[in-house]
Amino acid sequence: MTIRNYFAIILVIIVIGIMSACNSGTSPLHPDDGILRFVSADICMGCHQRVGNEWIRTKHADALPALESSGFVSSSCYVCHVVSLDGNPANSGYDDPDPTVATRFGGVQCENCHGAGSSHIATLIPHNINLDAAVCGSCHTDVHHPTYDEWQTSAHARAINERDTNTHFGVACLECHSADYIFADSVPENASVNDFQFSITCVVCHDPHDNDNEFQLRKKPLDLCYQCHTSEGAVPGMSPHHPNGDIYQGLGGYEYPNHQYENSAHSSFEEACVTCHMWTAPFSATGSGENAISGHTFLPRIEACNECHPDATDFNIYGAQTEIQGLIDELTAELDAATANDKQTVSYQNAKFNRDFIVADGTRGVHNVKYARALLQDSIDDFEPGS
Repeated sequence: MTIRNYFAIILVIIVIGIMSACNSGTSPLHPDDGILRFVSADICMGCHQRVGNEWIRTKHADALPALESSGFVSSSCYVCHVVSLDGNPANSGYDDPDPTVATRFGGVQCENCHGAGSSHIATLIPHNINLDAAVCGSCHTDVHHPTYDEWQTSAHARAINERDTNTHFGVACLECHSADYIFADSVPENASVNDFQFSITCVVCHDPHDNDNEFQLRKKPLDLCYQCHTSEGAVPGMSPHHPNGDIYQGLGGYEYPNHQYENSAHSSFEEACVTCHMWTAPFSATGSGENAISGHTFLPRIEACNECHPDATDFNIYGAQTEIQGLIDELTAELDAATANDKQTVSYQNAKFNRDFIVADGTRGVHNVKYARALLQDSIDDFEPGS
């Protein structure tokens, strides 16, 4: 017997075993009766063991005991903490009439996101993977956990819409603007921007199966954000685009020789971008019944600043934004006064790049005021129109 034949026999045995399990008890698999039945993660893991072992470590797997130990349990909560509490016991799930079956469906399992598994087991046709944020949004919503509601207002939710308004938007831009492009197995050479439909949905940042990073993030916060919020190595003569991560780390500007460039304290935050852009608060944090804040608008909040600057009422702390805007205006005036010959010089190109670099960041220095100040001041000192 060849090794190939051996593994083929083992696979058949596994499939037969799983189908037998699904055809027993009060949750039988009857492909010919038209009912899609839930089978539970126990059955899915018969084949998908690696993914299942990762899922077991997530909060999804413990969603039911977490609810029941929270002290805030109500009957309406269960629908998002178990599989298929839909009032249809014929399709099994947590409301199966046999309690020994029902207990298999506690927690947020495979079928909460992928749909009932009986057809997949009967036909071995793969489930479609749904990248729509609405899959997560069916539970991660309302005043207690408004993650989806906030995301809908964010630029991430509208990222793909730029194809309709930006004349420079091409297929390559989808690498940072479209979830289905990011997760595509392959992209045809003749693909167009209209072949993709989803913006930056939940799964771009969060791995539903893996808990290696906090909040099931695919990478550490700075690495994750920096995948897209970077000028991608732009240099003088080019137009820097979304250089937020570069400036935050003190990278990417044209640095003049013999000058030491320093970073502000913001660059040392352990959770980097998340610290300011994803400030959170629980439901009724003050006891007044206000909505929870999940941080998924991704807009910076003054409350985050108040952790270190308790008296701050806006982002112009210590007048830093006013100072940086003044330097931008001063450098812009010099660049506007440049002659045709000036514009051919390296000095002009370096200064213009640094001005555009800081402007493209959009924060007027907040991400890294020391680095922004130094780049602008050095550019002002180095370039002199008409020289």
